[in-house]
Amino acid sequence: MRAVLRFVDYETTRDSYGEITFKARCVSGDDEECGAESEVSGSDEAANKWMAEHTAGTGHKRFKRTFEDYALVEPKP
Repeated sequence: MRAVLRFVDYETTRDSYGEITFKARCVSGDDEECGAESEVSGSDEAANKWMAEHTAGTGHKRFKRTFEDYALVEPKP
């Protein structure tokens, strides 16, 4: 018995039906990170606003931003 192998190239694209979310976490601190986190939002503006407000209230200036989306993987045409 012989097998025929076919190699297929795939491409990854953003799923336009999936929600994009943003979040920020304060990582300021010498011995320990602050750890305060923004709410998950569908807008980067909300995360940026939260970071500015947190900085104004605490003086903390270092954050980790998280961006999530949904992806589709399909064979290339």
